[in-house]
Amino acid sequence: MSIHNHAPAEGIPRDGAQAPPPNSGVIAAPAGAPYHRLARTERHRWWRPLVATLVALGGWGLCLFLLLVGLGVAAVLAGVKWGTGDQLFADPLWDTAAWLLILALMLPAVLLAARLVQRRPAGTLSSVTGRLRWRWLLVCLGVAVAATLLLSGLATVFIYAFGAGSYDSASAGWVGWPTFLSAAAMLVLLVPLQAAAEEYVFRGWIPQVFGCYLRTPWVGIIVGGLLFALDHGPSTLWGFADLLLFSLVLGVLVIRTGGLEAAIALHVVNNLFFFINSAAVVGGLNSTSVIAADAFWELLAAEAIVLPLYAWVVLRLSHRFRIARTTPEPTRLAKPAATTA
Repeated sequence: MSIHNHAPAEGIPRDGAQAPPPNSGVIAAPAGAPYHRLARTERHRWWRPLVATLVALGGWGLCLFLLLVGLGVAAVLAGVKWGTGDQLFADPLWDTAAWLLILALMLPAVLLAARLVQRRPAGTLSSVTGRLRWRWLLVCLGVAVAATLLLSGLATVFIYAFGAGSYDSASAGWVGWPTFLSAAAMLVLLVPLQAAAEEYVFRGWIPQVFGCYLRTPWVGIIVGGLLFALDHGPSTLWGFADLLLFSLVLGVLVIRTGGLEAAIALHVVNNLFFFINSAAVVGGLNSTSVIAADAFWELLAAEAIVLPLYAWVVLRLSHRFRIARTTPEPTRLAKPAATTA
C-alpha cells in the first residue's frame, strides 16, 4: 500500500486552504504537498527543522518549569503532599493531572516553533488545509468510540478465554460518586489535551521534520512510532509492541488522510475510556500506566484486530467525505470592486 503523494481531493470548499496574508513572512507548502512535506516550504533551509526542534524542546522546558512552580504553590495552599519515586504528588488525582498537563504543554511548544522558526502556518501541523478539520474530527470520534468499545470487548473475551493475569480487580472497590466525578471531570478536561499533544509531536512534528529531507514518509512514521513507544517508559515486550502497532497504524492514517484528526480521535477516546475506568476503582489512577507500557498479549491481539479495522473504516469515510490528502490550491479573499466617482 503506497502512502506517497496523491492529488488533492476535488471539491469541498471547506477543505480549501486560505493563503497567509501578504507580507506576513509566513510561507505555506505548495499545492499538492502531502502531510509529511508541509514543513518543506520556500523558506526551508537544512538547519531550520533542527533549530525548530531545539526551540520546541526549550519552550516546553520553560513551560514545564512554570507549571511545576505553579503546581507546587497550589499544592502547598491545598495541603497536598509531594509524592515519592515517579509520583509528583501523593494524591493520585493531583499526580495524574500534573502528568497530563506536562504532556499537554508539548502542543503549544511545537506550534510556536513551527510558526516562529520555520516561518510556516502553525496549522500545517494539523492538516494539509492549514487547520484542524472539525467536522472530519467529529466523524472520526464516532468511529473511535465504536473501535474502543470493540477493543475492550475483545480484550475481555481473550482474558477470560486464555486466563491472563493482568489486573487484579477482585479486591478493588468502587471509589464513590464524589471521588469518581471529580476524577472524571479532570480527565475529560485534560486527557484530550494530552492525547492531542502527543499526536502533534509523534505523528505530526517528527514525520514533518524527516519530511523536510526525505520524500518517503516511512522513516518519520517509524521513528515517531519508536519514540512514542519509548516515551511510555519501561515496558513488557507485548506492551512495547502494542504501543508501536498503535503508533504505526495512526501514522499511516495521518498520511493517507492528510491530517491528525483520525489519530487524535482514537487516541483521545482510547485514553479517556481506560483512564475513566481506572478512576472508578480504589487506587485505579495509580495503575493507569499498566494499560499501555505493561500491556499483556491478549490486549495486543485485540489491537491487531481493531486497529486495521479502524483504519479501513476511516479511509473509506475519508473518500466518502472527500477529505483532502494533499495541499489544495490556495484561495484568497476577493478584492473589493473599484468604485467610480
